[in-house]
Amino acid sequence: MKIHQLRALVAIADAGSVRGAARLLNSSPAAVTQNLQYLEETVQMQLVARTSSGVTLTECGQTLLVHARLVVAQITHAQRAVDAMRGDPHGRLSVAVSAWVTMTFLPEAVTRFRARMPGIQLEIFEGLPAIANPRLRDGSLDIYVGRQTPGATGSEFAYRPLFSSGRAIVARQGHSRADSRSLVDLLDLDWLVALDPETEGRTPYKMFAQYGLTVPRSIHFLHSLAVAVSLLKRTDMVSIFPWPLIELCAAHEGLCAIPVREQLEESTVGIITRAGKPPDAVSNCFIDCLIDTIRDESWVRTPEILRALHSVEILV
Repeated sequence: MKIHQLRALVAIADAGSVRGAARLLNSSPAAVTQNLQYLEETVQMQLVARTSSGVTLTECGQTLLVHARLVVAQITHAQRAVDAMRGDPHGRLSVAVSAWVTMTFLPEAVTRFRARMPGIQLEIFEGLPAIANPRLRDGSLDIYVGRQTPGATGSEFAYRPLFSSGRAIVARQGHSRADSRSLVDLLDLDWLVALDPETEGRTPYKMFAQYGLTVPRSIHFLHSLAVAVSLLKRTDMVSIFPWPLIELCAAHEGLCAIPVREQLEESTVGIITRAGKPPDAVSNCFIDCLIDTIRDESWVRTPEILRALHSVEILV
């Protein structure tokens, strides 16, 4: 197998067509098709099935794709590492960052990183487990700054804690249950929670079982803070936010924390990377810039950021 053939397979999977893959690779459809044919001859299996709407990967193609992504990502990381050793770092660094860290530390950390690594292109994703964890596995994401989820660390991922904070239930201001004192009063509402793929979405259910309560009648999963805020503002849905996020956006988004007496499990945010990944000067530089920003109190922090930081315990 050749690396350019594996790149063709990855591009076809990402683009959904040979023509789209060619655009991603800055190549021609004929060259992509030829690389795919050579790869199929090598493995002696059909990897792609053509349909009227494009192409789909066969079962064999899906199996090979998992390994192809890791190989392509590792080659990219190797080239980036060599460039950095030459004193001319280039390439792309992909990171996913949780919402409240994005609103507080990320801008200053990115400014510091860009000053030290001007040749590196950043790719930044919203830091939700359902988005970040699969990308960490296939090598397309370098760093995840986000919530530790049960079962997602250990031999598979390396984890370095940064913050610990409480969580609270949020709803729109003026909600009929805004002054509720118990989870019991909220069981008949629609709940919005971030999907945790590591536990197949069971995390919110455990919260109610902890207090011997039945599960709410309706729990909906989401993958975007913007979607959550929009729905909370205009419906009677409720959700669970970490306290720093509440301090940052609740007031100006018309949301409030519901003062239930039950204590919600704390949320820990840290740096998550794929275990066993070789040291990388570019990734290490970004992590150093982030930690320096967290520790350094000299940069300008708005009143909202200060309030948010009062609700967290810094662990570095």
